[in-house]
Amino acid sequence: MILYFSATGNSDHVARRIAAATDDKVMSIERFDAEILHLAVMEGPRRLGFVAPVYAWGLPTPMIEFLKTVDLSVAAGTKGGERPYTFYVSTYGSTTGQSAKFARDLLHERGLELDAAMSVKMPDTWTPVFDLSDPQKVEGINRAAEAQIDAVIEAVRARRTGNMMRHRVPLFASCAYHAIGLPRMQQTSKFAVDADRCIGCGLCAKRCPMTAIEMRDGLPVWTKPECAACLRCLHCCPKFAISHGKRTASHGQYRHPRPGVRM
Repeated sequence: MILYFSATGNSDHVARRIAAATDDKVMSIERFDAEILHLAVMEGPRRLGFVAPVYAWGLPTPMIEFLKTVDLSVAAGTKGGERPYTFYVSTYGSTTGQSAKFARDLLHERGLELDAAMSVKMPDTWTPVFDLSDPQKVEGINRAAEAQIDAVIEAVRARRTGNMMRHRVPLFASCAYHAIGLPRMQQTSKFAVDADRCIGCGLCAKRCPMTAIEMRDGLPVWTKPECAACLRCLHCCPKFAISHGKRTASHGQYRHPRPGVRM
């Protein structure tokens, strides 16, 4: 079983490609079902994978909260007492930080040991900083990512172990930036809505993983001081009416063009 969190489709695509190539099942942590996980690990190839993007050189809040609270003991009691081969894959734009360390520590607390950590470089969707307005550049990054996904699939099939993540930064720097930078990124006061463009569809509220958005008088309102900082609301808005800071309007929107499909 491969469990994933994905805001704009990058990690969704990676998780589904790995699952398809290894004859495994895939499930979003937002639709987690413990019984499905138990059956998948018991009856499947005795693997347990996690895929998520890198946020502030660490893990995204939804994956952190999931790993802190989920009961993964159902995955430990596999056939013959054999524990599953457990791996973590980070999708990232510039650095993987120390996401493997974050994942390893959280899984250890849940009674699972991380066997392998891998990474795939994909378009960085944090548009307050990164520019996604050049479709050819974005397409090139996604095309190059396919070979990296192939390498991850090969490693999973071979049950390789160790930290194979690329573009890491020192642990101290990662911990400091994640502790200080992520809360700043999560401040919902930085979101703005163009009332003239918004059509009141409510898609942003429905898809917010932190239920931080409510529709009031036909417009989205952020009702919590912090969110996941995933920008799913911004990128999924059909009219691009949501912004986060001054540069997102010119930096564009992004959703993986073909989640789960080989390009």
